Amino acid sequence: MHLGSALRRLAAFAVFAYVAWLPAQSFDLDRGREPVASLDGLWRFHPGDSPMEPGSNAPLWAAPGFDDSGWALLESGKSWSTQGYPGMSGYGWYRFTVEIPPGQRPVSLLLSPIVTSFVVYVDGKRVGGSGQIPAVIPSTEVRYHLFPLTLGGSDSARTVQVAIRVWHSPIWASYVGGGPFLGGHLAGDPELLSVEQQHRQTARNIRYVDAYSYSITAALVGFAIFCLFLIRHAEREYLWFALILLAQAADNALTVGQEIYTLLPVPLFDLLDGICVAVTLIAALCFFSRILKARAGWISSACLALASVSPLAAISYWPGWFSAPASGAIQLVCLLPAVVWILSVLVDRAVRGNLDARLLLVPTMLDFGYYLADNLAIVLNQAGWTSVPRVLEVPLPLPPFTMHTGILLHLIFLLAMVVFLVLRFTRARRHEAWLAGEFEAARQIQQVLLPDKLDQCPGFTVECIYQPADQVGGDFFQQIADGQGGMLLVVGDVSGKGLPAAMLVSVLVGVIRAEAAHGTDPAALLLSLNDHLMSRSHSGFTTCLAAHISADGHLRVANAGHLPPYLNGEEIGIPGSLPLGILAQQRYETISLRMSPGDRLTFVSDGVVEAQTQSKSTPGELFGFDRTRELSRQPAASIAEAAHAFGQLDDITVVTVEFSGAVA
Repeated sequence: MHLGSALRRLAAFAVFAYVAWLPAQSFDLDRGREPVASLDGLWRFHPGDSPMEPGSNAPLWAAPGFDDSGWALLESGKSWSTQGYPGMSGYGWYRFTVEIPPGQRPVSLLLSPIVTSFVVYVDGKRVGGSGQIPAVIPSTEVRYHLFPLTLGGSDSARTVQVAIRVWHSPIWASYVGGGPFLGGHLAGDPELLSVEQQHRQTARNIRYVDAYSYSITAALVGFAIFCLFLIRHAEREYLWFALILLAQAADNALTVGQEIYTLLPVPLFDLLDGICVAVTLIAALCFFSRILKARAGWISSACLALASVSPLAAISYWPGWFSAPASGAIQLVCLLPAVVWILSVLVDRAVRGNLDARLLLVPTMLDFGYYLADNLAIVLNQAGWTSVPRVLEVPLPLPPFTMHTGILLHLIFLLAMVVFLVLRFTRARRHEAWLAGEFEAARQIQQVLLPDKLDQCPGFTVECIYQPADQVGGDFFQQIADGQGGMLLVVGDVSGKGLPAAMLVSVLVGVIRAEAAHGTDPAALLLSLNDHLMSRSHSGFTTCLAAHISADGHLRVANAGHLPPYLNGEEIGIPGSLPLGILAQQRYETISLRMSPGDRLTFVSDGVVEAQTQSKSTPGELFGFDRTRELSRQPAASIAEAAHAFGQLDDITVVTVEFSGAVA
């Protein structure tokens, strides 16, 4: 065995033997207590304000030698309103003494919250306070305050006289007690009291964790819904739902900030709180009226107007126009019609079997009904009709925290609304998929209706380009051989877009082919089309141009409000006539021309000339007739591509016919 190892074992044995020999530590619960004492108990109290000491600006009632033995005794953990001074406003004084033992450390005072303003005096000297006395806008800061009792230690015991001057606002004296309303006042070591102050404030802040969390949740969901509205701006229910959530988030954030930090003067907080509530109800009314298809009338307009002025009612007691209970009651009266309207519409639609109304009825009734009931309880408490303040706001135990009933109902309402929007979005997507299928079917039908190779005629080279602005359009073109070496050409444009226009196009094509079997006169064809459209156009119209080219190049053209064609780059002058479907028994004039071999005839729809540039240098500039005429000698594909690149807004149809001469 090495010598070093033996020495280490010997040292370890010695330490163990010494520790085992030591006696166990003894604790004394009397002398071992921390230097902190409770100040809860009976304090001297006197209503009114103190006179000044002769020859001094110091209050007489703050002097350490003042005799307060004739003052009343009040419990320090209850307001003076509950101890024989109900509804008292203005000034009130408290006095008590603190016995300080000898020691080398300073001593501080920790006061529990006192509503409105107060000043603390120690041995006649002011050491701090909260708010202004008197105050035009009284403070509602609910915080634990720390003040010095002594600035240093002393070798001898001392007695310190503490006096507290409280000013209570008459605005809410009828329902908010004056002076301290919570126990827990302490005197002792400043460091310990500073830690205790932080603990108590943190414990109070935890009461608002639910409101803080909901404000964040509602803000995030509201912002997401608002982004959905930006994507689908035609569905304004997303906008109203986003406003509901954002207003609720702002209201809860205001409440948390005011309760914890007292960020705003009370009138400004009341105004902003009233605005958030009004926006919530206005957005809710618009939301439910839209999703439930409730007709807007004078009742809903009156509800919106009353809700809009409700924030002013919330602050009407500050200028002294009304009492605080009357102000709250007026605000409720302004908000009540909107809530009643929303719930009545929900009940009506639910009874009729509307599934959306049945989903949202109970959550909406609980959320909005609770708000009204809670605020009604506040108003009754302010009026002195109940002794239980905010009776409906007792937090629900949800370990390790608690949750206010209002926040829980907000969450239930939010869940129901999110489920509703998910279901609605799913239904909308299914409907869009169905519409896409219908549009594709209509597009395929339109492609079938276009001329094919069987319609070509020897001696003519026909090129047709059709580019609808949407999936389906209202332009149409037909090319029909007359059986004698010539052909009938029909180009037109139905007013409107989408499926209705596409369906009317299919009707027109059927009529054109049926009439072409009986003759090729362009004017007679337009007359027949006009007669068929008089009962089908539904206040719309159709422009149409019909042309027949014989085998030897004889061209006959009749026009019903369509753009004239171009022959070899020059516009053909055709007498104008009304479009089809406007006037019955309309007559159409036919003109005749002769085409020579090599001539090019070009037909265009208004989607070409009305193409509009979106460039920043020349916004809104039209493609126009001059550009169209210059390009009319080009192939149909080149003309259509030029108009599309310029800025297509409507259906584009371009047809070019090149005459090669009669076939032997």
